[in-house]
Amino acid sequence: MPVMALNLEAMTGSGLIVGLNGAAAALSTIAATPFIPRLLSHYAGRSLIISSLAFTALCIPLFPLFPDVIVWFALRFAMGLSITIIFVSSETWINQIAPAEKRATILGLYATALASGFGAGGLLLAALGSTGPGPWIAGFCLFSIGTLPIILLRGPGIEQPDAESASFKAMIRAAGYAPAAIGAGLLFGATETIFFSLFPVYGERIGLLDSSIGFMMAAGALGGIALQTPLGRLADHAGRLRITVLATLVCIVGPGLIFLAGANTLAIYAVMFAYVGTATGMYTLGLAMIGERFDGGSMAAANAAFVMAYGVGSLVGPAAGGVGMDVMNPQGVLVVTSGIAVIYLVFLAVRQIQRRPA
Repeated sequence: MPVMALNLEAMTGSGLIVGLNGAAAALSTIAATPFIPRLLSHYAGRSLIISSLAFTALCIPLFPLFPDVIVWFALRFAMGLSITIIFVSSETWINQIAPAEKRATILGLYATALASGFGAGGLLLAALGSTGPGPWIAGFCLFSIGTLPIILLRGPGIEQPDAESASFKAMIRAAGYAPAAIGAGLLFGATETIFFSLFPVYGERIGLLDSSIGFMMAAGALGGIALQTPLGRLADHAGRLRITVLATLVCIVGPGLIFLAGANTLAIYAVMFAYVGTATGMYTLGLAMIGERFDGGSMAAANAAFVMAYGVGSLVGPAAGGVGMDVMNPQGVLVVTSGIAVIYLVFLAVRQIQRRPA
């Protein structure tokens, strides 16, 4: 994602175009999620994940071969479809087999693995730069290698949903039954996609070098690696909703600290570590709240609703952040990122007030 963002910035000079390209992936997420529970009811989840990883790997080398904005939008959309299948299937799988008392901790380990992949991407950007074939070849190799554990390792498969649990109506019911979890997915989707799509451009506009931008992105991803398991354990013991509120407060304050850090690389690395690491925890916490309320085949529809909310956040966030960056260059993206977290916190407060007995 940072490589795409930096190349698009060089091609167009428009924060809006960069944000809209990130939104293309979000549109594919929204388009794909209603159909994934039905796919899981007809095909083995393991096979779906393997084929989706392979398709994504094959898409990546096409970007430098066709340096055209329209083609990049189409490729980003196609990749988004396959990546959405990977997310919904794997998270349903984990949530189905995780013991209830350790669910947030195990999902924290999952989020740690996810952040490790993002961290590797940031380090590769620092090492390979954003131009030439190197970063694209590296992306192809990472997704190809990702198929191997799914092919070689054995264990419990995904419990397939029945026809009723695989319907779009089941997704809507799931969203209404666990709105705080769905909202966490939306907030994370907006924050994560803004971070990977627009923060590299933000770093460039405040004067950071490509290598510093790569380390900045890696610092955020490393925060996700370091903080997910502690956040999961804390949520298992102190309450998942309570820790969600605390994480949301960090998401509100974090962009302000990024502004104060400015081009001081050590300061911005430290802020990104804490801010992005905590924001990544919203994904862990949302998935854990899904796991609390659903089980078996119904988990597929609930996870699909969660990932759709992530997609909506990923759609709204980069577009709004790109406009904010163009209007208030470059700090508008920070205002937008913090504002989305404020909206979610207000929603949680209203939800709690509504649930109190009269």
